[in-house]
Amino acid sequence: MQAPKLETGSPATLGQKTARAIGGAVLAALVLQLAPFLEPLRWAPDDPLAFVPRLFRPGAFDEAPDDEALSRDFDDDALIALGPTEKAPRPARKARPAPRDDGEGDAGAPPDAGFIIESNADLPDAPDIEETASGVPLYAIEDHQHALRRFHAALDRVRAGEPGAVARVVHYGDSLIAGDYVTQTVRRLMQKKFGDAGHGFVLAGRPTRWYRRNNLKLWSSDGWTINRMTNPTIADGLYGLGGMTFRTSRAGQWVRFEPEGEDGLNDGVARMQVFYLGQPGGGRFEIEVDGRGVEVNTGIDETKSRLAEVQVSDGPHVLRVKTLGGGEVRLFGAVLERPGPGVVYDSLGVDGARAKLLKRMDPPHWHDQLRLRHPDLLVLHYGTNESQWRNLSADTYRADLAQTVGHLRQALPGVSCLMVGPMDRAEREGGKLRTMPVVKRIVRVQREVAFAQGCAFWNAFEAMGGEGSMAQWYRHRPQLAGGDLTHPTRKGAERIGAMLFAALMDSYAASQEAP
Repeated sequence: MQAPKLETGSPATLGQKTARAIGGAVLAALVLQLAPFLEPLRWAPDDPLAFVPRLFRPGAFDEAPDDEALSRDFDDDALIALGPTEKAPRPARKARPAPRDDGEGDAGAPPDAGFIIESNADLPDAPDIEETASGVPLYAIEDHQHALRRFHAALDRVRAGEPGAVARVVHYGDSLIAGDYVTQTVRRLMQKKFGDAGHGFVLAGRPTRWYRRNNLKLWSSDGWTINRMTNPTIADGLYGLGGMTFRTSRAGQWVRFEPEGEDGLNDGVARMQVFYLGQPGGGRFEIEVDGRGVEVNTGIDETKSRLAEVQVSDGPHVLRVKTLGGGEVRLFGAVLERPGPGVVYDSLGVDGARAKLLKRMDPPHWHDQLRLRHPDLLVLHYGTNESQWRNLSADTYRADLAQTVGHLRQALPGVSCLMVGPMDRAEREGGKLRTMPVVKRIVRVQREVAFAQGCAFWNAFEAMGGEGSMAQWYRHRPQLAGGDLTHPTRKGAERIGAMLFAALMDSYAASQEAP
């Protein structure tokens, strides 16, 4: 009997084609890495956040002026010297008009219901950039309402050496913050100046390969289900402090934290707090410190944010959380702190996050999580992902942002609030690279909302050079901006962090001089 012939398009034929396609892709990848003449097509090693081969990247912005200041490496010691130790009066700053939005896109969908902020045409003039001896320019934080008062008071207690005094900062943001690329620099400089109070809040695992925390090794088992406020979401909106939840009903699942200090910082821990969800039918987990465990039962009568704390002698320890079964265990993260006096700086970034997505978190739950953390300063650092919508309506964005910030201000009365604007973002126009108009629109709205809601504002767009600065940072060698013309390289992120630290210290120094 003659064997039947395979018809075109049959599963077997499609499987063969798929196998050939995969094999061809693997072979092409090997050739790409080994053939020297294909080097322009390879991924640029200095662009950890970019996904565009060099050959297809736009050319440098040849109209951007050279800036010798970008070639200066910043000096930690000179930056740390900034602050209230400098008693000499500072020269008066020059004022200049706030940047105008020359883009389009205010027409669009009606704003969401919530706090509607009217545009204020009489906003104060923006500050001018000043030179410093630290290697980075100073672009001042705009804090006309003394919104950073509580944070400054916390730093006062730390400087005075009060036992156990800790100034806590919670910094929300997107992928840049998830990778700890800006925040690790601010944290390092803060802790060098005021003292190391620990790593702060860390997620209960690595949700993506981009997530990291400087000076900390983080591992977890594979049996966790992870939900994020971006995707995949969860219906109840209980994402915890960091915007992510890690859950499992299986015994033996674990997450491990191991401090790995550098330059005398972050090499120890004295207190570990595990943020988890107490819930009916909840399971059990164990907190292990150097192999010795404490059992926690998450089963309670009502769903509620809880934390479990273990205190040990200050020093290097290996910490592990392991599930014991008996029901679902739902973790949010862990806090690693030292007794102080000092500063702890939480980096709470989510890939792809926008300020509007914070509304996906259940408000009472999120506010409970924030109150459990006891922050002195809340930083909201968004705008990069919003800038991909070139026709973003200013009215809609203003309403969404004001609603989010307004709810936070109500939940955390008295806590200092700082809004950080987006970096520049470039696009090709007529063969050259230009600032995307939507960036200036976002900066303008953020500044308005910050002032209206009683927050301070730091303009990262102007701090990095304003109009055309992304192209300038991309052209600079070594590169300060990646080939996507949106994200900084590691070196560029360090520079942003250093400038933010300088601005925070300038603000703190001004608070000491105020009557």
